[in-house]
Amino acid sequence: MKTRKLTALILAMAAALTAVSCSSGNTSVTDTTISVTEAVSQTETESETTEAPSETTTEETAEEITDDIRLVNDLEGGTVEIKGELNAIISGAPAATEILTGLGVGDRIIAADMYSADVEGVDPSVCTLDFYNLDIEYIASLEPDAVIIDGISMTGADDPYHTLKEAGVTVLYLPSAASVDGLKDGIRFISECVDKADKGAELIADIDSCVSEITEKAAAITEKKSVYFEISAAPYLYTCGNNTFINDILNIVGAENIYANEEGWLSNSEETVIAADPDVIITSVKYDGYDFNEISARAGWENISAVKNGCVYQVEPNPVSRPSQNVVKGIREVAAAVYPEIFGE
Repeated sequence: MKTRKLTALILAMAAALTAVSCSSGNTSVTDTTISVTEAVSQTETESETTEAPSETTTEETAEEITDDIRLVNDLEGGTVEIKGELNAIISGAPAATEILTGLGVGDRIIAADMYSADVEGVDPSVCTLDFYNLDIEYIASLEPDAVIIDGISMTGADDPYHTLKEAGVTVLYLPSAASVDGLKDGIRFISECVDKADKGAELIADIDSCVSEITEKAAAITEKKSVYFEISAAPYLYTCGNNTFINDILNIVGAENIYANEEGWLSNSEETVIAADPDVIITSVKYDGYDFNEISARAGWENISAVKNGCVYQVEPNPVSRPSQNVVKGIREVAAAVYPEIFGE
């Protein structure tokens, strides 16, 4: 651009000089030549002055764009693009709500699933959404910066959230944790997305400290106790096998899950529990009107070691069912139930 301007100016000045030379006026050729030289010099200076700010402005703009967009590693081996701050968040799972409140950003939750209403630190009046029957139009009308979903991401038309994504809403997926380490990854992911990585590291450090303390004491156990962990009561029995964070909790406290050879969350039968003859039975079933002592009164269960020895316990459901930093409470409660002589108060 500068070369073209200089060339044009020189040609123009040369033409002017020729005209002056042919005229009968008193204009000096020397004076005109000096004027051309000065003009070219001045043009070069102005051109450099004009173009320099343009380069600086471009660099500053690039920095602003870079600073406003962050790439965060997700839990599925990819990355998610975070644009600006996530100040208006919709939580689709109690675990996500607990993580957000633990990070100190519960006030950013503008809506949440109905099961999050009991989470300390969140306004229960916003916990009304039914994520089993999605109302995408309503969610979009809330104009969220991000929606956190409990599940695996999908693509294309099969993704129920594709219209939100197309509208520029960030959708974050929080897959079910298969271990305590997995739930720590979930905390790390959410904390980085909401720009609270330092606080997330604190929550993870608390979990690590608890696990270290429990495993150190559990190392002294010479005879591990077998445990049946009941998630849903009869007649619709439900429990957990390998690759679940409850199974990992049992491993941490030095116990053996009678369904460790099974995979994931599963329906089970009374017959298999009776045949396994667990040393301890733990239930996380707890709702108004339910008495966990019904377990000991079940027909055929009277000969199970746990029932005969009075080792049937009820634990708070949320710390062992929601993969969040509150798992610390669950680990300690399970440890005390299985080995009260080691972990009891």
